[in-house]
Amino acid sequence: MMDNEHSIGVDERVRGVLAGVTDACERAGRDPARVRLLPVSKTHPIEAVRQVNGALERQAGHVPHRLFGENHVQEIVAKTDELRPDDDFGFALIGHLQSNKVNAVAGLIDEFQALDSLKLAGRLDRRLNTLGRGLRVLVEVNTSGEAAKHGIDVDDAQDFCRALADFDALTVAGLMTVAVNSPDRERVAACFDRLVALQSRLRDDGVLGSDWAELSMGMSGDYPLAIEHGATTVRVGTALFGPRDYGTPA
Repeated sequence: MMDNEHSIGVDERVRGVLAGVTDACERAGRDPARVRLLPVSKTHPIEAVRQVNGALERQAGHVPHRLFGENHVQEIVAKTDELRPDDDFGFALIGHLQSNKVNAVAGLIDEFQALDSLKLAGRLDRRLNTLGRGLRVLVEVNTSGEAAKHGIDVDDAQDFCRALADFDALTVAGLMTVAVNSPDRERVAACFDRLVALQSRLRDDGVLGSDWAELSMGMSGDYPLAIEHGATTVRVGTALFGPRDYGTPA
């Protein structure tokens, strides 16, 4: 069990992030209730997840089965094994998923935010149909143009998204992106604007409907900017959990 000093720190961090979300929504003339906070718990132990979930419930109200973002299949498997019957939360995979790990994770997650290939979509769809369940997914788009980043190219989005209609176990909810890591706010904002513009273009072209409402963009360093530019989900880790220990196996 974490000590009281650490628990107070968690409350303070959560309070600061919630205030950041509210302030950004006010600047953008948006309703804070329309922006989902997805806490990212990667590398942090299950007890830290419980602490952050408790602080969020105290300050923002109870959210049935709140999701926490994880980047690695191994961590999701390990944390799922540690869940208690009274843990009212689950996990979303927000990192790249290799096809050979689909079987290990498809039955454990409630959302997948990094769909970026039709081969992966097909593998997921087959596994989910075998399990008799569906999965909420977001299409990851590379809006920065960086070769090291995952995600489909903006120019390939129309054909890719249209093809997803063939996979009945996948409920496509919207788009996700990871902006360029830069101190230049204009460069970061440009990535967010590209995702918003892509969503509008796909709707205008009849590729997606109003049910593809999600725009997952923004992390600890840029989530207020993402909200100002239209994010409906922000993925916040360090600002909620504190520094990560990258020496932890993941």
